[in-house]
Amino acid sequence: MSPCGGWKHAPRALCHWKAIDVHASSLVDSPGAALSSALVPPTDGPCVEVVDASTGRIVHRVTEYGTKEVDDLIASVAGAAHRWRGLAAFARTEALLRWARELTDRREELAEFVARETGALRAEAALDVDRAVDCIRYCAGLVGKVDGRVLAGVPGHFGHTVREPYGVVGGVAARNSALSTFAWQAAPALAAGNGFVLHAHAEAPLGPLLTARLAEASGIDALAAFTGPESLSTHLAGHRSVGMLAYAGPADTGRKVIRASAGPIAPLTLNLASGNSAFVLPSADLAAAVPSVLHSRFSCAGQNWFGVSHVYVHASLYEEFVTRAAALARRITVGPALDPGALMGPLPSETACERLAEAVAKGVSEGAEVHAGGRRVPGLEGGGYYEPTVVTDAGPANPLRTEPVAGPVLTVSPYTDADAAAAEANATRSGGIAQVWGRDAGAVKELADRLDVGTVWINTHDALSPEIATTAWRESGHGTAGGPDALDACTRTKMIMWDVTPLAGRVPAFTKIATRTDSEGSRNA
Repeated sequence: MSPCGGWKHAPRALCHWKAIDVHASSLVDSPGAALSSALVPPTDGPCVEVVDASTGRIVHRVTEYGTKEVDDLIASVAGAAHRWRGLAAFARTEALLRWARELTDRREELAEFVARETGALRAEAALDVDRAVDCIRYCAGLVGKVDGRVLAGVPGHFGHTVREPYGVVGGVAARNSALSTFAWQAAPALAAGNGFVLHAHAEAPLGPLLTARLAEASGIDALAAFTGPESLSTHLAGHRSVGMLAYAGPADTGRKVIRASAGPIAPLTLNLASGNSAFVLPSADLAAAVPSVLHSRFSCAGQNWFGVSHVYVHASLYEEFVTRAAALARRITVGPALDPGALMGPLPSETACERLAEAVAKGVSEGAEVHAGGRRVPGLEGGGYYEPTVVTDAGPANPLRTEPVAGPVLTVSPYTDADAAAAEANATRSGGIAQVWGRDAGAVKELADRLDVGTVWINTHDALSPEIATTAWRESGHGTAGGPDALDACTRTKMIMWDVTPLAGRVPAFTKIATRTDSEGSRNA
């Protein structure tokens, strides 16, 4: 047994858990007392009640915005964005670095907020803060590095392109990985000279709202965040003063956002929650593949957008993979997000847990077999606690494969023909992140080339880094996050063309037309 209770290859953040003093009384016994001055002004208007995912208790009440308040906020950010763009590059760089330092200084506080409102383990929430900090620091180094091109191929003419910001970029964050998603959307937008407005998820707004306040405290007044109903996402996407939108979340809401963006014809980057696949080749090392694939699926209780939901295992390794996976799943301790002994936290709510239980029951009724888990955790009340679940015999038409399953359920199937397995995965229309496990480089490369996805991770389950681009295709979205290309999504190209021939020697345009007509005859007449 490893120090993580069986997660042999889990990240360091989980393996080296340290019990941290949690000031729970300030949040639970006096809901909102520790946050009211830091997050929202006093209000008599409608509020969003934020619930602790581990207990079901209200921990805070946050001001709920309406369309009028959102319009006012966008107008304010638009004005600030003009000033922000006019700052010297070093001044914007220093402001972004101050923001990163503020997040680092408040890391434990932010991690507690995120853990409470999402159910992610304290260590998982802290890792989300760290990823946000890394992204902001990386993008601070990109300020002033938005380059154009010189075009000098036309005789007598000189042209060049410049990349200009949109003005205001809108962002919509999912409930989970909210801080890192916030940073991956906002930091490149700010680095490119834009302002940024975030719609934080109404069920998990505390971390993002505090993060936005820390940006303001760092001197970045061109950034703001608000929370409210889902309809505000489409309002943001259709707003005439929002130049482009970065969306992360469910596909159904994403489609509504796409339709709303058709009004102002605003460009979008989309990261839509969809099922990712893993492939275990005959040459794979199961000692590494099994715990990595399970960690990919079961971390954050199966809520991570980059986790896998289905794994194709070569028939020669299939029985052993299922046996190992089921045994490891049974050893994962489920508990409250702030429990240092837990290796997996709860789902966001009781309702989410009930939906997952119904989905598993439906899948079993249509032929799937549960090898581990498949039920609510006995003895735990107040939160959506569901056991890590390993399922086989869920064919391509089984609802556990065809419908979104938000929770710790991993389906496994055998394959003998890699081409057929790749074709089956491609037929799902999911084009996010695929994992390929194997030590035969030729076979790995051949399979990776056949997968119709934007990103392939080989022998790893977590290659997220601000320096490396991650791309989604097809029904998983489109656009690039991370790397220097992220600046391109936040800017638009302007073409500037000069005619440098002497004015006195130019032939009038109508003379050119007449000359061409005379020389080419009736074809141009």
